[in-house]
Amino acid sequence: MKHEVLIKCGSLIAVLTSSIISTNLFAHGYVLKPESRSYACKLNKNSQCGSIVWEAQSLEGGKNFPQAGPTDGKLASASLSQFAELDQQSPTRWSKSNISTGPIDFTWLKTAAHATQSWRYFITKPGWNQSAALTRNSFDLKPFCEVDGQNRQPAIQLTHRCTIPADRSGYHVILAVWDIADTVNAFYNAIDVQIGAGPAIPSPPPPPPPTPPVAAASDWIEIGDITPIDDLKPKDQVKTRVFDANGENPKLQTVITIQSKQEGDRNLWPRLLAEAINAQHKTLIAGIKNSKGEIVPVQGKNNVYTRGNSGLKRVEFKIERAANNTPPIVTPPTPPQPTPTPPTQPPSTGTNGKYQYVYPENITSYKAGTRVLGSDGQVYECKPFPYSGWCTIKATQYTPATGSHWQDAWSLVKNP
Repeated sequence: MKHEVLIKCGSLIAVLTSSIISTNLFAHGYVLKPESRSYACKLNKNSQCGSIVWEAQSLEGGKNFPQAGPTDGKLASASLSQFAELDQQSPTRWSKSNISTGPIDFTWLKTAAHATQSWRYFITKPGWNQSAALTRNSFDLKPFCEVDGQNRQPAIQLTHRCTIPADRSGYHVILAVWDIADTVNAFYNAIDVQIGAGPAIPSPPPPPPPTPPVAAASDWIEIGDITPIDDLKPKDQVKTRVFDANGENPKLQTVITIQSKQEGDRNLWPRLLAEAINAQHKTLIAGIKNSKGEIVPVQGKNNVYTRGNSGLKRVEFKIERAANNTPPIVTPPTPPQPTPTPPTQPPSTGTNGKYQYVYPENITSYKAGTRVLGSDGQVYECKPFPYSGWCTIKATQYTPATGSHWQDAWSLVKNP
């Protein structure tokens, strides 16, 4: 059984949600020197890399390698299906950095900092199989270099001095692991190196770099949006519903299935859906207008556009939860209808008009804009439709400040 959440993507919702939904900041980064496999793709030194050329910083998976983390055969991609090209392996598939045994510097670039547990560096064993996908058996599972992060936020760019083991020569892969302290994740960078004298083994000449789908913004009109309302789980699906003057047109539907926890991040799956729309349909394009006037998919909220003569009227999207993935509340309840008379109970005293009720008094009368005093002494405001219906629910998960899902219904009022 699947459970659906239907979200209308019209301009009214876009206006209402734009002020209350923000993009979370996550740690990201990659190894600049010696060049990681993903960074070499970004520099066009590696060919046929897929979407990693735009996201060298996004190789995030579970931490605690080698006991946990990415699965064998998918170490280079951090088990992320959208970066599966990185898991291809042969003696000539990837460009290599020339290095020597002994001291070496590893330089990281952080596009977003995060408290760090450690950095660890693993290297393939002597005689490893260069033509097989990387597994734990490919590596010495004791890191040859480890740096304590001391649970602090690192600099945007930093360098570690390590030592390459003296018994390595020829082509090897170094797996650099950045363990985050305050999340369950880590970042994984495969680094292809040629140890010893002699030139690096060249990769085949790269083709011209791929270009993301773009369109001149002036040619398109907005008919919907994709809003990052919730984190999703593997096997959940997100589907578009496209409407013209005659109603819904199923031929223009786009469907994505969440493959991993990372893909289910509320700021990532809207971009994945936007990319799928752009790949499948010529009459629709999804993304955000950039400084060049182009429409490109981004993390977080994306708009959906069509050409003015397409006849399309609007686009909605719906979330279908896989079995056992149902959240506590799957659809917003109908918000209470406004009444012409004021509340029967006057606002609580001593507030100077800062709030109307001490939560949960008169809970059934709450509507968008209602302000309440929470148990922590802070003032909270009921969010606009479609979230306002949650404010009237007598369930502890929506209690301001303390409920597990209070932010779905309420906004903290700063300096009321």
